[in-house]
Amino acid sequence: MKRPRRETPRFDMTTPPPFAVFDCSLVRYAIGRSCSNLRELLDAIRTVPDMVLEHHVMRCALDDHFELYEFPNDLARWCWEALGDRTLAEILSLVDPYNLPSIAALRTRLEDTIEGQLWGAEHQHSCRPGLELHLMGSRLVAFDTGERIPTSAALAEALPRLSLRSFFYHIHEAHRRNGSGSDDFSAWLENFGADASLVAELRAIDFNFLNLNQLRHEFIDAFRHLQLPEPQAVVRANT
Repeated sequence: MKRPRRETPRFDMTTPPPFAVFDCSLVRYAIGRSCSNLRELLDAIRTVPDMVLEHHVMRCALDDHFELYEFPNDLARWCWEALGDRTLAEILSLVDPYNLPSIAALRTRLEDTIEGQLWGAEHQHSCRPGLELHLMGSRLVAFDTGERIPTSAALAEALPRLSLRSFFYHIHEAHRRNGSGSDDFSAWLENFGADASLVAELRAIDFNFLNLNQLRHEFIDAFRHLQLPEPQAVVRANT
């Protein structure tokens, strides 16, 4: 008696794979250098390793205290709080590193901004003892959570419970990692064939000027503007 022939499973190659949810954390370390005035800050901007600039301008969004401040980077916050230089703080807060092509370009923008303030200042701002800016470097460690999201509706349902670090990885870090100027969520949705207006709305969010809680709410609100089908179950990848 012949055994029934087993058919080879067929996969729809036009459908993108489920969205793989990653999380991340920072490994921080002090470089043994601090700044107490603008000239010291300018010298540091010129000479510190790239990862120090990345930490204080980009990765600082992952710090637990960051959402308590209205400034998008450590440099602007320090100039406001420690130096009392509100003009420079506001200028530095407008620097968007994700709209610059490289860390070298970011370094140049910061140098030019601080130099301009020093040239126009009648006296040099210095901080009180204990309020120095202690410079740090960091490395981003990313890991696969094993969670897989199969549809846009399931993604909408998952957003409220994803960790804030996942938002950082899939949005902030994605802009640098992919080199495409888009986040992982909107890139996946675009490949999935989601509504073009949703993709455009997500990409229009000024994520650099929001803390991670605000960013999560912006993404949730964007999905609420659309009528999505019932979500399918979120699955976990085999480990």
